[in-house]
Amino acid sequence: MPSNMHTRRAVLAAGGATALASLSGCVARAMGALDVERDYRRDAPVGDVTGAWPTYQRDFANTGYTTDSGPSADASVEQIASGDAALATSVALADGRGVLGYSDGDGEDGVYRALDLDSETAPADSDDAWTVDYAHGKSTPTFAGDAMFVSTAEFVAAYDARTGERCWRTSEGGYGTPANAPVLAAGTLVDGGGSTVFGRDPATGEERWSYDASTASPGLVARDGVVYTPAGVDHEQNGVAALDAATGEERWRREDLPQSGVPLAVGDSHLYYNAHRGNVFALALEDGSTQWQASIPLPENGSPRTAVAGDTLHAQTSRGSLAAFDAADGATKWTLSLDADTFARPPVVAGDTRFVASDDRLSAISAASSEELWSKALDVRPTGGLSVRGSELYFAGTGRNPGVFRVAD
Repeated sequence: MPSNMHTRRAVLAAGGATALASLSGCVARAMGALDVERDYRRDAPVGDVTGAWPTYQRDFANTGYTTDSGPSADASVEQIASGDAALATSVALADGRGVLGYSDGDGEDGVYRALDLDSETAPADSDDAWTVDYAHGKSTPTFAGDAMFVSTAEFVAAYDARTGERCWRTSEGGYGTPANAPVLAAGTLVDGGGSTVFGRDPATGEERWSYDASTASPGLVARDGVVYTPAGVDHEQNGVAALDAATGEERWRREDLPQSGVPLAVGDSHLYYNAHRGNVFALALEDGSTQWQASIPLPENGSPRTAVAGDTLHAQTSRGSLAAFDAADGATKWTLSLDADTFARPPVVAGDTRFVASDDRLSAISAASSEELWSKALDVRPTGGLSVRGSELYFAGTGRNPGVFRVAD
């Protein structure tokens, strides 16, 4: 057991009475919680997690990888919805439906918007299109059957993805960044609210357990029934904890890693933790020990973002520095500088191609060799992450003609 374990905070009883005393030990971090401020209307229509890109970075491991090919050099760029997308999430894709959140960046105007991607009319004008107004910070949606889960600056909620009707909402938790999409593991909906991680019944939103992650940034991942969450002591010293997704019980926790503010990613044998100044740490899934670390040049104070495709870990900085590392031992496979502003977006790998969006260009790079296969000028600056479905790629962008865009053959 880690030596820096501390007891769980006391839980508020229903009606506002402070009743249950906090427990100690490993299991004490994960405990059944009473229902607090949950607006329940009906069960969410939860089903299997399927679709081309059903959550942030495609899966709950944040791999950012799909076997779909993505668009080719012959693809064209089409606007499929208009709107002020100064701030935007990735487009979640499932069953011919695309949903994303975007806003004007001033907290005055914003929506979650569903588009009918297979409509014979404009995707935004179909009878199956809908919007939910919400002006502030938003996560990328997560699809599970006909249910859609989101985390925002004020709440965690479940919607019917077919209609946009809200099923339940809870004010416990919630953190509105594009990368903070709720994850599903072991039949539990897990969301990181900054300092606290919650496990909920996905159908009803009822809280099953909570876990104190201290000063951690959001951006958890899940694989094989285990949830990995950022955890920390302060803003200079951070770490990671591994939790049983069904119970919230802590499996291990370490708090001696450098500061990080970007999401985790997990592969077959390692958890990837991206620190400031370019260091990427590969941690053992069993106990969190460091197996290797590698660096990618950073011309500014920031953290790399990663994608995992088979035996390769792809890294990318906001200034266009790209690298590929051997996922087993961290050996550098290749590096590339695009001399472009790629902002705080993660890499996306589709088949054999790595797609990179800069402020005015979409580039296709060979995932194996770093060869630039083609690039395409864009009339907008992408603000959300990239999502792939078959030979199509989707993103939100801002500029003279802002909105949602599709790049397709």
